[in-house]
Amino acid sequence: MNMQVKYYPDLFNDVYGPVMQAGSSSHTAAPCRIGYMARSMLGEDVARIDIFMDKEGSFAGTFGMMREDLGMLSGAYGLLPDDVRIFSIKELLAQEGITYQFHFIDLRESDHINAIKFVLTGVSGKTRSLVGNSTGGGRVEIVRVSDYTCSIHGDAYVYLFEYDCKDTLNSEAVFCSKLKGFLKAETAPSHLGKWLLFVHTSVEHDLAELQEKLKAIDSSVIRPVLPVVTTGDRKRQLFKTFSEWIEVCENQNKSLSEVAIQYEIDASGWSEAEVIAYMQYIKEKMHGQTRKAFGENAIILEDPFSGFHYDKWERYARNRGTLLGPVLESAIGYSYAAITAVHGVQIVPGPMGTGGGIVYAVLSAVKEESGYSDEDLLKALFVAAGVGAIAYTWTNPTGEIIGCAGECGVCSAMAAAGVTYMRGGSPHEVETASSMALQSALGWPCDPIPGGFNQPCASRVVTAVIMAITFSDVALSGKNAVLPLHEVLCVADRIGREMPRDLRCTSKGGCCETDTGRRCAEMFRAWRLKSN
Repeated sequence: MNMQVKYYPDLFNDVYGPVMQAGSSSHTAAPCRIGYMARSMLGEDVARIDIFMDKEGSFAGTFGMMREDLGMLSGAYGLLPDDVRIFSIKELLAQEGITYQFHFIDLRESDHINAIKFVLTGVSGKTRSLVGNSTGGGRVEIVRVSDYTCSIHGDAYVYLFEYDCKDTLNSEAVFCSKLKGFLKAETAPSHLGKWLLFVHTSVEHDLAELQEKLKAIDSSVIRPVLPVVTTGDRKRQLFKTFSEWIEVCENQNKSLSEVAIQYEIDASGWSEAEVIAYMQYIKEKMHGQTRKAFGENAIILEDPFSGFHYDKWERYARNRGTLLGPVLESAIGYSYAAITAVHGVQIVPGPMGTGGGIVYAVLSAVKEESGYSDEDLLKALFVAAGVGAIAYTWTNPTGEIIGCAGECGVCSAMAAAGVTYMRGGSPHEVETASSMALQSALGWPCDPIPGGFNQPCASRVVTAVIMAITFSDVALSGKNAVLPLHEVLCVADRIGREMPRDLRCTSKGGCCETDTGRRCAEMFRAWRLKSN
């Protein structure tokens, strides 16, 4: 029994999000969210945490390099990715006597490259198990709850009611359809002969009261982890391509940024003031992400292999000068700061873990050097977000699925669009800049080297920054990109999915399989084993 709930990319759930502590959106924030959902389903304090990953999957390949372990344990404890306690979670678990173990196995419950299984034991001895996939940009999909298959995305409250037989499920589903905020009800059998009723709502209800009314033998709830909770009156997706975006602009006599704001109003049900206020909140986080590394009291989360370069770049630019000019010089400096892990400084992905900060690094450098206003910058962030929404409509822009073209490449396309809009470019020129930026990133693998001093990722970030600014100029000069943005995204998707699995964020292929890459990985894993 379902209402017509329309799912499509959201500016704050997919494009800019989640607000998190330093790490990877898909390798730190997403497993943290999956663990949190398992902990909410447990419904009591946890005593034991068992975490299972496929030994050939992406998590196993990079384990520890992107703080996977900290994110997983934090979520299972009950923390979300923005909580600063993520960095001290192992000490916190030790203080409370909570035991844990990581298992690398043949994980059969999901074939996703970023699959993970949590088995949590509560203080009462109760256990709950959950299998989820990190689907990119911090988004998740829960695919199994205990012995039941499902599809839960963290955008609603999901109430689970277990029954010995199927007979009463239809009547119970009818009852649930009258609940406030009801979205849908689904059923699933287990191999043990029991049945589970899944009830999705946009508002919270009293679980014990519902269980009593529904006469279920067991119940639990999985709480939402996304900032925008889906409602039943979500409107259709306002645009899926740039041409549709422009058509809405022309029909409603609005600008690209105004239509991007309307897109989020339609998706979230929030007011215009609420949408703008949340983007302002995101903007402030991005500003801190690109600036606070330079502060005197900044605590840099550096290890012998991290290779952060923000301070070296600043000294070089100040003392010797660069050949780049002030805009690129500042944008690269801010982007280096954006990918530097600073204790307690929240970051904004978009779509890669530090992507929001990289987009902001470009836009804020242009703003400062060209005299644009804070309002101009905020509007440019909305236009960049609109490009991100189109990207998420046509592909899954994550390294595990389509390589770094889906991360650095899409970030560059977003930044190029925002810069061109800020500079007064026409809608066609805005699309041209984004299309050309993404075209230049096609075929990039995702091959981060464990212990490789943030390479080759940092080189691609710098390239993305330079491409965004350069292709804004090229677009404004009148160059035709030929391909509309959504067609380039389709090409990126096809090329990425045709890449060997080892080239998609497993730390096995590409730069990782060089002699030096292997030595770096060996040194990193030896250091990590010793430090733990």
